[in-house]
Amino acid sequence: MKIGLDFDGVVSDCGKLKSDGAKELYGVEIPPHKFKKEIVIGEGHLTSDQYRELQRIIYGTRKIGFLMELVSGVAHYIPRLVDEGHEILVVTSRSETALQIAKEWTHRQGLSLNFVGVGYGNSKEDAAQGLDVYIDDDLDKLEPLVGVVQNLFLFSWGYNEYIQEGKVAQRIVSWEEFYQVVQELS
Repeated sequence: MKIGLDFDGVVSDCGKLKSDGAKELYGVEIPPHKFKKEIVIGEGHLTSDQYRELQRIIYGTRKIGFLMELVSGVAHYIPRLVDEGHEILVVTSRSETALQIAKEWTHRQGLSLNFVGVGYGNSKEDAAQGLDVYIDDDLDKLEPLVGVVQNLFLFSWGYNEYIQEGKVAQRIVSWEEFYQVVQELS
């Protein structure tokens, strides 16, 4: 199977970095499990410009970007999927320096993955053509893929628990669960 993965929120967990950055840059305390653009801006913690600047710093600075942590289970299940013959493609909104940092960080984690960076605010539709499965932590990124990718999954975090995935995607709560679902689909 051809499996597509989002990067931030599926492979890497940047919640703590964003939380620490918001405190350092803007003096606001936002728990990592609430660090989603719509929540942070909607509740008035940061402006849209502040959120974008924080992302630029977190994702685009090597010293900070390399402090990311793997989402629990990634180091175990991605190699298993590859060993079983599945093709893995990371389709991310990152581009330029932020994409390069993601690639380097992933390599440092011992994972050999192919990446397509579509750029912030751009659809992942073209990059997802031909995938059998795609998982993202952002339902807004999954909605345009309905009819493009047969099996869509929403990776569950505290910041997206309130979102009703409806018929767009199946909610997944861990890499172990995702692995089991892929096994069933194979």
